[in-house]
Amino acid sequence: MRRHRAVLIALSTLLTASLTTLASPASAAEPHQVTGLTIRQADGFATLAWQPVDGATDYQIERTPVDNAGTPTGTATIVGIWRPNRQINQESPTFADAGFNPGDRFQWRVRARFDTTEQPYSDPVAGTTSAPWGNPDTPGERLRTQWETTHAAQYTSDTDEYAYTAAIDELSDRVRVVEIGRTVKNRPINMFVIGYPTPPATPEAVAATSPAAVNCNVHGNEPGDREACLIMARQLAFSTDPRVIDLLSHTTVLIVPTINGDGRAANTRGNSTGQDLNRDYSLIRQPETAAYVNMVRQYRPVAGYDGHEYGNSRAGDLPMLPPRHQNVAQPIFDESMDMIEGHMYTKGAEAGWWPCPYGCDGGGNVGLGEETILRNTLGLKNVVNSLLELRSSGGQTRPDEGNAANNRRRKTFSALWTFQQFLDYHRASLPDIKQARAEAITFQAANTGRLVFRGSRPITAHPAPHPGSSPP
Repeated sequence: MRRHRAVLIALSTLLTASLTTLASPASAAEPHQVTGLTIRQADGFATLAWQPVDGATDYQIERTPVDNAGTPTGTATIVGIWRPNRQINQESPTFADAGFNPGDRFQWRVRARFDTTEQPYSDPVAGTTSAPWGNPDTPGERLRTQWETTHAAQYTSDTDEYAYTAAIDELSDRVRVVEIGRTVKNRPINMFVIGYPTPPATPEAVAATSPAAVNCNVHGNEPGDREACLIMARQLAFSTDPRVIDLLSHTTVLIVPTINGDGRAANTRGNSTGQDLNRDYSLIRQPETAAYVNMVRQYRPVAGYDGHEYGNSRAGDLPMLPPRHQNVAQPIFDESMDMIEGHMYTKGAEAGWWPCPYGCDGGGNVGLGEETILRNTLGLKNVVNSLLELRSSGGQTRPDEGNAANNRRRKTFSALWTFQQFLDYHRASLPDIKQARAEAITFQAANTGRLVFRGSRPITAHPAPHPGSSPP
C-alpha cells in the first residue's frame, strides 16, 4: 500500500529565493478582474500567485520588459497559460515563469478567461529577476558555464565542462571530482563528490553517509538537466546558505553531469555506437553504463534522480516516474511514489511548476518496467529514485518558447528546481528512505515471493483535475 504522509521541510526552497514579494491590490476594480497578484523571484524563474476568479476556465500570464521607471522597453507577450490540471492545490493558483534572461526587469499581469472570453487584466506588478547564482566578485562563485555566458544561446561544450569542473574542484574544499570511467571515444566521465566541510575520502566512507545521486545526461540530445547539474554543483560548492551547509553536513551529493559525452558532443540520443544507454544499465554492454553501475556498487547511493527530456508538448513541465519493474520491492516503490506525489506535486504547486506522471495527458504506453532502464535498475538495487523528464517544447501552456533560448531556460531552471527539491526531500526523509531500503534488502535477500518476467507496476491515477488522472 502506498504511503501518503506530509513532508515537513523547514529549509529554504531555493538558494536565491527573494525574501521580498511584490504584490498588486487585493480588491478588484472591475468584474472578474484578477486580484492579489504577487511575484516572488527565485533561481532562474519568478513565481506568480493570485486570487482565483470564480468560474474561470484558465488564466493568461503576460510579461513585458520594463526599465526602472516602469516604462516598457519591449513588447508585452503572453508567456503562460494556467489550467486547473497544472497543480493539486486549486485554491491557490501559481505559475513559474522562466523564459527570460536572469537579472532583467519585467512587469507581469494576469487575466482570467471564461472559455475563450478574456476578462480584465490584474493591476501590473514589476520586479527585477534574480541574477545567475554567484557573486561575480567572489572566486568560485564567479564561475559560469558556457550556457550561462551565452545567455542560453549555446549548450556547454565538453571542453568547457571539463574546465568548469576542474575549476570547481580546485577552488572548493567541499568538492572532489573523480573520474568514474571513460566513454567509447575515451572522453572522461567525471563525478562531483560534494560534502561539508570536505567530502569523505573513500567510496566506502561516502557510502556510510547515505548519499544522494543525480545522473544528468544519459541521452546526448537531452542536455537541459546537464546544464542544471553544472549550476547546482557551483551552488553546493560555494554557497554559505544554511540550507546547503546543513545538507552537506549530513550526507554526500554525487553528481554525474555527462555519462554520455560522445552522444552529447554529437547531439545524438545514443552513444558513439548508437546504443541507447538507458537500455543498458543491467546488461552493461557499454563502458559508460559499466562506469555508472560500478559507481553505484562502490558509493551505494540510497536515493537518485535521472534526467531526461520528453517530446510530448501536452504533458506537464516536469513528468516524473518511479521504478516500475515488478520485482522492485514494495517499500522502494512506495517511497519513490511518496517523493513524487507527496513532495514534488505539493512543492510544485507552491512554486508554480507542473509535475505529473511521465506519460500524463496523451503520453500513451511509456515508462515501462524494463530492468535495463536506470530507474528500474536502481529500484532493483534498492535505491529510492525517479526519472525526470523536461518537456522539450513549450507546448500549449508556455506559448513564448518558440524562442529557443527561452525554451532552454525553462527546461534548465525547472530541472534545477527539481534537483534542489530532491536534495531537500532526501534531507528531510532520510530515516524513511533508509528504512525502506533496509526492508527491501531484507525482502530481496530472503528469496521468497514471486518473480515477474514481464509487466510494469501500475501508476494509479492521482485525483482529478491533476494530470495524474491520465497516468501511463
